[in-house]
Amino acid sequence: MKSHFVREVGMESTGIYWIPVWHLLENDFRLHLVNAQFLKQLLGRKSDVKDAEWIATVLLKELVRDSFVPDGNIQSLRQYGRRINEINEDLVRCQQRIDMILQRCNIRLSNYVSDVDSKSYRKVVNALIEGKTSSYELIKLIHGRTINSHGQSTI
Repeated sequence: MKSHFVREVGMESTGIYWIPVWHLLENDFRLHLVNAQFLKQLLGRKSDVKDAEWIATVLLKELVRDSFVPDGNIQSLRQYGRRINEINEDLVRCQQRIDMILQRCNIRLSNYVSDVDSKSYRKVVNALIEGKTSSYELIKLIHGRTINSHGQSTI
Protein backbone atom coordinates (compact mmCIF):
# COMPACT_ATOMS: atom_id res chain seq x y z
CA MET A 1 0.00 0.00 0.00
CA LYS A 2 2.92 2.32 0.69
CA SER A 3 4.25 1.80 -2.83
CA HIS A 4 0.86 2.93 -4.18
CA PHE A 5 0.96 6.05 -1.99
CA VAL A 6 -1.94 5.04 0.20
CA ARG A 7 -2.21 7.38 3.19
CA GLU A 8 -5.48 6.38 4.79
CA VAL A 9 -6.91 2.97 5.60
CA GLY A 10 -10.44 2.21 6.69
CA MET A 11 -11.63 -1.03 8.24
CA GLU A 12 -14.75 -2.48 9.77
CA SER A 13 -14.82 -3.04 13.52
CA THR A 14 -15.94 -6.65 13.53
CA GLY A 15 -15.24 -8.53 16.76
CA ILE A 16 -11.54 -8.58 17.51
CA TYR A 17 -10.40 -9.34 13.97
CA TRP A 18 -9.44 -5.75 13.21
CA ILE A 19 -7.00 -5.42 16.14
CA PRO A 20 -3.91 -7.23 14.74
CA VAL A 21 -4.31 -5.49 11.37
CA TRP A 22 -4.64 -2.16 13.16
CA HIS A 23 -1.40 -2.76 15.08
CA LEU A 24 0.44 -3.61 11.87
CA LEU A 25 -0.73 -0.50 10.04
CA GLU A 26 -0.96 2.16 12.76
CA ASN A 27 2.59 3.49 12.36
CA ASP A 28 2.44 3.95 8.58
CA PHE A 29 -1.10 5.08 7.79
CA ARG A 30 -3.94 7.23 9.05
CA LEU A 31 -6.44 4.64 10.20
CA HIS A 32 -10.22 4.80 10.39
CA LEU A 33 -12.26 2.24 12.29
CA VAL A 34 -15.86 2.14 11.01
CA ASN A 35 -18.71 0.80 13.11
CA ALA A 36 -20.08 -2.39 11.56
CA GLN A 37 -23.66 -1.27 12.29
CA PHE A 38 -23.22 1.67 9.93
CA LEU A 39 -21.96 -0.61 7.17
CA LYS A 40 -25.01 -2.88 7.39
CA GLN A 41 -27.03 -0.11 5.77
CA LEU A 42 -25.65 -1.19 2.39
CA LEU A 43 -28.45 -2.74 0.37
CA GLY A 44 -28.11 -5.93 -1.64
CA ARG A 45 -25.97 -8.99 -1.19
CA LYS A 46 -22.97 -8.49 1.02
CA SER A 47 -19.45 -9.39 0.00
CA ASP A 48 -16.01 -8.37 1.17
CA VAL A 49 -15.40 -6.45 -2.06
CA LYS A 50 -18.67 -4.50 -1.72
CA ASP A 51 -17.88 -3.81 1.94
CA ALA A 52 -14.41 -2.50 1.02
CA GLU A 53 -15.89 -0.27 -1.68
CA TRP A 54 -18.54 1.02 0.71
CA ILE A 55 -15.96 1.80 3.40
CA ALA A 56 -13.82 3.65 0.87
CA THR A 57 -16.85 5.60 -0.38
CA VAL A 58 -18.03 6.71 3.06
CA LEU A 59 -14.50 7.66 4.09
CA LEU A 60 -13.89 9.71 0.94
CA LYS A 61 -17.19 11.56 1.40
CA GLU A 62 -16.59 11.90 5.16
CA LEU A 63 -19.98 10.35 5.92
CA VAL A 64 -18.77 8.32 8.87
CA ARG A 65 -17.21 9.08 12.22
CA ASP A 66 -14.24 7.03 13.35
CA SER A 67 -14.71 4.77 16.32
CA PHE A 68 -12.49 5.65 19.26
CA VAL A 69 -9.33 3.56 19.49
CA PRO A 70 -7.13 4.39 22.49
CA ASP A 71 -3.37 4.63 22.14
CA GLY A 72 -1.11 1.66 22.78
CA ASN A 73 -0.47 2.39 26.48
CA ILE A 74 -4.17 2.58 27.29
CA GLN A 75 -4.81 -0.61 25.30
CA SER A 76 -2.10 -2.40 27.28
CA LEU A 77 -3.56 -1.19 30.58
CA ARG A 78 -7.01 -2.36 29.50
CA GLN A 79 -5.59 -5.79 28.62
CA TYR A 80 -3.94 -6.02 32.03
CA GLY A 81 -7.21 -5.07 33.70
CA ARG A 82 -9.13 -7.69 31.71
CA ARG A 83 -6.54 -10.33 32.58
CA ILE A 84 -6.74 -9.49 36.28
CA ASN A 85 -10.53 -9.86 36.12
CA GLU A 86 -10.16 -13.24 34.37
CA ILE A 87 -7.70 -14.46 37.02
CA ASN A 88 -10.03 -13.31 39.82
CA GLU A 89 -12.95 -15.12 38.16
CA ASP A 90 -10.82 -18.26 37.89
CA LEU A 91 -9.97 -18.04 41.59
CA VAL A 92 -13.64 -17.74 42.52
CA ARG A 93 -14.49 -20.73 40.30
CA CYS A 94 -11.77 -22.81 41.99
CA GLN A 95 -13.02 -21.85 45.44
CA GLN A 96 -16.56 -22.79 44.45
CA ARG A 97 -15.30 -26.07 43.02
CA ILE A 98 -13.52 -26.89 46.29
CA ASP A 99 -16.72 -26.16 48.20
CA MET A 100 -18.73 -28.42 45.86
CA ILE A 101 -16.22 -31.24 46.33
CA LEU A 102 -16.43 -30.88 50.11
CA GLN A 103 -20.23 -30.92 49.94
CA ARG A 104 -20.11 -34.18 47.98
CA CYS A 105 -18.10 -35.57 50.90
CA ASN A 106 -20.81 -34.41 53.37
CA ILE A 107 -18.73 -31.48 54.63
CA ARG A 108 -20.84 -28.35 54.39
CA LEU A 109 -18.78 -25.40 55.58
CA SER A 110 -20.21 -22.72 53.30
CA ASN A 111 -23.46 -22.60 55.31
CA TYR A 112 -21.57 -21.44 58.38
CA VAL A 113 -18.93 -19.06 57.08
CA SER A 114 -19.54 -15.74 55.36
CA ASP A 115 -17.16 -16.47 52.50
CA VAL A 116 -15.49 -19.56 51.07
CA ASP A 117 -12.32 -17.48 50.95
CA SER A 118 -12.39 -16.73 54.69
CA LYS A 119 -9.51 -17.67 56.99
CA SER A 120 -11.62 -20.16 58.95
CA TYR A 121 -12.70 -21.92 55.78
CA ARG A 122 -9.12 -22.16 54.51
CA LYS A 123 -7.84 -23.41 57.89
CA VAL A 124 -10.44 -26.21 57.93
CA VAL A 125 -9.73 -27.19 54.33
CA ASN A 126 -5.96 -27.23 55.00
CA ALA A 127 -6.52 -29.37 58.09
CA LEU A 128 -8.62 -31.79 56.06
CA ILE A 129 -5.87 -31.97 53.46
CA GLU A 130 -3.38 -32.79 56.24
CA GLY A 131 -5.63 -35.68 57.25
CA LYS A 132 -7.24 -34.26 60.38
CA THR A 133 -10.80 -35.55 60.64
CA SER A 134 -11.67 -35.01 64.29
CA SER A 135 -14.62 -32.64 64.51
CA TYR A 136 -13.24 -31.21 67.77
CA GLU A 137 -9.95 -30.29 66.09
CA LEU A 138 -11.73 -28.77 63.10
CA ILE A 139 -14.10 -26.70 65.27
CA LYS A 140 -11.08 -25.15 67.01
CA LEU A 141 -10.03 -23.71 63.65
CA ILE A 142 -13.32 -21.88 63.11
CA HIS A 143 -13.61 -18.28 64.27
CA GLY A 144 -15.34 -17.80 67.62
CA ARG A 145 -18.07 -15.54 66.23
CA THR A 146 -19.08 -18.23 63.75
CA ILE A 147 -19.36 -20.80 66.52
CA ASN A 148 -21.29 -18.35 68.71
CA SER A 149 -23.77 -17.47 65.96
CA HIS A 150 -24.41 -21.05 64.82
CA GLY A 151 -23.68 -23.05 67.95
CA GLN A 152 -21.01 -25.72 68.28
CA SER A 153 -23.44 -28.61 67.90
CA THR A 154 -24.63 -27.49 64.43
CA ILE A 155 -21.15 -27.06 63.00
